[in-house]
Formats: sequence, structure tokens, C-alpha cells
Amino acid sequence: KIIGVVVAIYHDASFNFSYVHTLQDPLRPLVLGGDHSISFPVVRAVSEKLGGPVDILHLDAHPDIYDCFEGNKYSHASSFARIMEGGYARRLLQVGIRSITTEGREQGKRFGVEQYEMRTFSKDCHFLENLKLGEGVKGVYISVDVDCLDPAFAPGVSHIEPGGLSFRDVLNILHNLEGNLVAADVVEFNPQRDTVDGMTAMVAAK
Repeated sequence: KIIGVVVAIYHDASFNFSYVHTLQDPLRPLVLGGDHSISFPVVRAVSEKLGGPVDILHLDAHPDIYDCFEGNKYSHASSFARIMEGGYARRLLQVGIRSITTEGREQGKRFGVEQYEMRTFSKDCHFLENLKLGEGVKGVYISVDVDCLDPAFAPGVSHIEPGGLSFRDVLNILHNLEGNLVAADVVEFNPQRDTVDGMTAMVAAK
């Protein structure tokens, strides 16, 4: 089972991922999933390589912070619990949330997670479109679950949740983010459900 592909990327001031770069330091890995279980080992490796925690911007319909999901502490729904308890992140901002349980909220409080649910997005969007992260830590890690997007933009995912971010919302958040990007992942695209002329694949690639 292929769970992810690692691409070395160069990042310019506008967080443009389009320049493939493999020859000079620092390498900034872009990891393509696979499900969200890949984020824990990648964040751990980045944190250990850089010698300290990072700030994480996590775009998702779900918080993926269960202590243990269906008997698996390393499942796609538990990645961020492992990241936070391991001390690999100082701040974790979760944006686009619209399917969250009591445990998800309690775990968020336990780890000091900043959870921004879609029901308050109109109030929060100015703040989220002007983020400054990574000061005092080793940089910024971005994790994009494709299901952060409303299924009108990206139906090819395993866990569809209506009422999500628009593609432009995501671009505004990413393009305006100030910080030193050290790594990123894009996960949870499901080609078996991408039935609208490959639309989700195109959106995920963009």
C-alpha cells in the first residue's frame, strides 16, 4: 500500500509550491497522501531534524485528534493527538472543522489546540486570512486534508462533510500566511470517489 509520496519543494515568499527543488538546502518536503495517518511521522521527523517544535496550520473537516480511533492509536483520526503529546508542535490551528465530537473538543482543550469551526468562519475569516506563525519555533508546517473543502469543490474524498471552505478561502489563508514554511502535506484525496471528470484530482493538485 502506497501511503505517501515525498516531493522536495522550494518555497518563495508567497508560499508557491510550484518550484520543484532538490539540489540546495533547505529542502522543504511536500508529502502527498495517503490518509492523514502520515502526518504524525512526517511532523515528528521534521521536528527532530530541525531540533524543535513547529507551528501547524491544519485544514480539515475533522480534528483528527482522537486518543484512539477504532482501537488504533496511529489511525488517520489520531495523528494530531500523537503530534501534540509528543511535543512536536507548539501551536496547532485547525481550520474548516464541521464534524467534531465531544472527545474532539475535549482533546483540543487538553492540548491547547485552536479550533476554528465552519459555523463561525464568517467571524473568524479576517483573523485566519492574516495569520503569522512560526516565530520562536522552527517554522510552519501546513497539513491540508482535501475534505476541508466543501464537496461542491472536491467530492472525491472518503468522508464528505457539506458546508466547508471554498477553494478561494483556502488560497486566501495560505497566500496571506506569514511564516517560514518548513514542510507540508496534502492528504485524503480518494480517486475512487472522484467521479466528476477528475475534478477533485485537479483541485488537490492545484
